[in-house]
Amino acid sequence: MIVLTPDHVAATRWLSLGFVGGLLAFMLTACASSQVKVSGPSQETLSPSQVVTLSSDALSDISTFRFSLSHNEGSTVLTNGIQVLDVNGTAATPNSYRITADTLVSGFFVNSQIVVIGDDSYMTHPITQDWQQLTPGANPFSTFDPVKMVRNILNQVSNTVLTPSNLIPAHTYGVDGQLPAQALATLTGGVDETAPPLKVRLIVDRTSMAPIEARVTGRTTVTESDNLVRTVRLSEFNSDVVIEPPL
Repeated sequence: MIVLTPDHVAATRWLSLGFVGGLLAFMLTACASSQVKVSGPSQETLSPSQVVTLSSDALSDISTFRFSLSHNEGSTVLTNGIQVLDVNGTAATPNSYRITADTLVSGFFVNSQIVVIGDDSYMTHPITQDWQQLTPGANPFSTFDPVKMVRNILNQVSNTVLTPSNLIPAHTYGVDGQLPAQALATLTGGVDETAPPLKVRLIVDRTSMAPIEARVTGRTTVTESDNLVRTVRLSEFNSDVVIEPPL
């Protein structure tokens, strides 16, 4: 049989009080933690015009980037008749870029590489793939300027609304709006002035506010489909890119 002395009773009371105190402290800490977890959104919600403005500002601070142009079906038709299927490349501001383009020329598939550095342009021969410097005005992509194209999209988008969050990737803003066909003139080399407004969806990174995608629906020339969807993607901003003459 265990006999509790006065000392044992006192010790037991102190242990009980310590246990209750610890339990209360734990409960208070848990309540405080739960309050922190449910406190407001972690990022500010911006209006569509603010997203576009901040994205345009971010583009001004970008010196190099990688880009691609793809189509859901069909192609972008240049004013010289060349059909552009897909384009990948790198760009350096203000007016230098290197691209690889899959095209159709008079119905024949041609893969070409083009380098533009200021007023100088170079292109691979469609058969030998040897590099050659082009005379002024001979570059079939002379009007193609990825930097100006993205800037024109940001500067000319109108009737903007925020895209529902379930339709865009996580950690991005989405803006839906309209564009005049003229906004893509640096891509096609010319536009049909009677073409209806283009639909555009801009995807912007929430952290950097850099534009990472523009999906444009509609035709810009008379030979393109009204349902043509062009997707321009940008990535690898301000990376170590050097564009040099290939000859």
